[in-house]
Amino acid sequence: MIDTDRIEWSDPPRGYYQTAVKQKVLYKNEETGALMALVKFPKGLGDDIHAHPKANQYTFWLDGEMIEDDGKHVSMKGLYIYFPKGMEHGKTVFSKESIALFYWDGPQT
Repeated sequence: MIDTDRIEWSDPPRGYYQTAVKQKVLYKNEETGALMALVKFPKGLGDDIHAHPKANQYTFWLDGEMIEDDGKHVSMKGLYIYFPKGMEHGKTVFSKESIALFYWDGPQT
């Protein structure tokens, strides 16, 4: 059992993140590179378009809102998104602070 309120927000590796993204690591497997973390995106551009060639990405949004290309604001709360290994994604613009639970089943890079 992990009390996430007792874990401090930390800086993830910068890589493709564009703003002051923070994370709380809940699980990390040093052998496989698998990682589970709460990830908090501030308002603004969150990341560049990128892919994870060695990991599937599973994302469940706890709260937040994004701006689509046409300017429409869309609630992220309750959305589950799966990106298979190598699938490009990103360039997400958040209209308010947004938090999701991420799981990568292998190394993110």
